Amino acid sequence: MDNPGVRRRPVQKRSIDRVERILDACARLLDEVGLDALTIVDVARRAEVPSGTIYQFFDGKPGMLRELALRNLELLLVRLRRRVAAEGALTWPRAAELVLTETVEMRRTVPGYTVVDFADTRPGGPTFLPPGEAKEGGDVLAERLYHFALNEAGLPPLPDPYRVMRLAIQATAAALQLAFTASPQGDPAMIEQGRRLLRAYFADLSSLG
Repeated sequence: MDNPGVRRRPVQKRSIDRVERILDACARLLDEVGLDALTIVDVARRAEVPSGTIYQFFDGKPGMLRELALRNLELLLVRLRRRVAAEGALTWPRAAELVLTETVEMRRTVPGYTVVDFADTRPGGPTFLPPGEAKEGGDVLAERLYHFALNEAGLPPLPDPYRVMRLAIQATAAALQLAFTASPQGDPAMIEQGRRLLRAYFADLSSLG
């Protein structure tokens, strides 16, 4: 997926490994200091590279964060492919449950994911995504998840899919924001409420078809 904040893509293995090390350092620091306090200098120090190396690949903090978000999105899709393969035939309510389950697990185990999970960058605050033509995180996630559902999970089309997916993503983000504010591992009762909300919503939509 395109990232306007990437100045050049690494080709050689050494450069690819260096970029991965930068993103790993960025993710760990997000958990430690948060989005606002994160600096290029600190990421470079943690990744053991000169600050200039980061600017060789990214336009700065926005491009680096967007690349981390894209990496998280790809990881989510990899995990969903495994779940879909193990599930067999799926319904929209069950698919929504799987997305929630994997998102919760990633928030618990993937460094930086609670800050940069791509669905919910900074509720009520400024986005880290580049200005102009670039879409918001939830827009891209809505498109990718919907195409995944149709083309890989074999689910039927939804009515008004863009609004449906955007609403489901925002509702999930709100539920998880509450859950993970209450507890570092996520409040199970709030997560269950989010699960019930998604199941009911997609069950109702399925009945319309």
